[in-house]
Amino acid sequence: MAPTTTRDAVAAPKIETALTIILGKQYFQHVEGSGEGNDSEIDDEFMLETRHKAFDWIVNQDPIQLEYNSPNLVQRFLVVLFYYQTTRHQRWKECNPPATPQGSAFCYEPDIVTGESTSYIWGDQWLSASHECKWGGVTCETVQSKAKALVGLKMWWNQLNGPLPWEITQLPHLKSLDLHGNMLSGMLPPKLLSFSLERLWLGHNQLSGPIPARWFENLHEGNAITSEVGMPPLKSLGLRNNSLTGSLPLEMFHVDSLGFLQLEQNDLTGTLPSEIGLLTHLQLIFLSHTGIGGTLPSEIGLATQLTEFRASYSNMEGALPEEMYTGLTDLVAFVANDCNFAGTISSSLGRLTGLQWLGLANNNFDSMIPNEIESLTLLRQLKVNGNQLTGTVPVSVCQNLVYWEHESARDVELAVVADCLPNPGTGVPTIECGDDCCTSCCDNTGVCLAN
Repeated sequence: MAPTTTRDAVAAPKIETALTIILGKQYFQHVEGSGEGNDSEIDDEFMLETRHKAFDWIVNQDPIQLEYNSPNLVQRFLVVLFYYQTTRHQRWKECNPPATPQGSAFCYEPDIVTGESTSYIWGDQWLSASHECKWGGVTCETVQSKAKALVGLKMWWNQLNGPLPWEITQLPHLKSLDLHGNMLSGMLPPKLLSFSLERLWLGHNQLSGPIPARWFENLHEGNAITSEVGMPPLKSLGLRNNSLTGSLPLEMFHVDSLGFLQLEQNDLTGTLPSEIGLLTHLQLIFLSHTGIGGTLPSEIGLATQLTEFRASYSNMEGALPEEMYTGLTDLVAFVANDCNFAGTISSSLGRLTGLQWLGLANNNFDSMIPNEIESLTLLRQLKVNGNQLTGTVPVSVCQNLVYWEHESARDVELAVVADCLPNPGTGVPTIECGDDCCTSCCDNTGVCLAN
């Protein structure tokens, strides 16, 4: 790049050399075609433009005026690049650069009445005179070199827009990238997931395309590649409420460290594979409002740390495997309303004594309600309407709800819903729910009335 200022002429060649040693040869000359993006929105011209803008800011506009051997040169460059990459169509809602180069002010607006912050983001304005570790949403820690290393970036609901930038994950100590609730678009970059990243949250954006198998292929136990600082691989993945398509990559289910998997409200298809049993640290999996179908594999009983399974309004079908009841003894929530599950509800349900939410409404179950449901003394919500179930909802289930209503500090919908209205034609309810036990009673046509 040709120098334009005295500072540029002296510092630019050395800074460019220092950056390209880390980021790759000819980094400022062309965009590699493998992995930076694979849809029309992420074009080479835009990527190169943002790289040059970030370089120019570091060399000529940055009030700190870093040298080529400054320990935070690459880090500061990548953070500045992240700003330019996520303002393709408009500025952020908050934390934009100050009006003057030397300016540095808090980047949140206080409430005019209380004076308290109205923002999810705390810190100084971006591209300001302060250290990048003080910019809003940035978290740093001191590492072996005693330099401040960026380990977390949290930007909630801040109007980040344009393609999802992958280059921020070039930071070797980054553990958490949380860009929930923005306007990021385009496909998920295959290069995005680094070996140090433990938490990746991208929910409530406008992302599309498949979940890249490349994210996971080197993270599973049999082919583990840890980062230079020994960080563990991915623990939490949140992709809810986007427009993602395709099936779940099998490589995802070989990442033993994965504990949180939030995929609901996407256009995903395919099935939940039997490899789910390999996720021995899995605690939460959310698949509601997706096109994921097929039966619930019996191997789910091997995911013994699972506490929440939510798959309402998905295409899952068939019988619930016995292994679910016997293996998932820590289960707190099993919510699968409006699916195509069928068959019986096993008497082994009574083994799930920690269960607080059980949602099986509007499926095709055709058995008796097992008496063992009385063992679920912590139930806060039971929905079994819209099936062909028979039998009785024990009064004790409703009495437990009253207990939670008085003792729980959480704002929770307390409900027992069953088909206990007289059915048109026969005049006989399918399920008995005595002493006005159920909070809502339904009939076999789908009409429900609250007590």
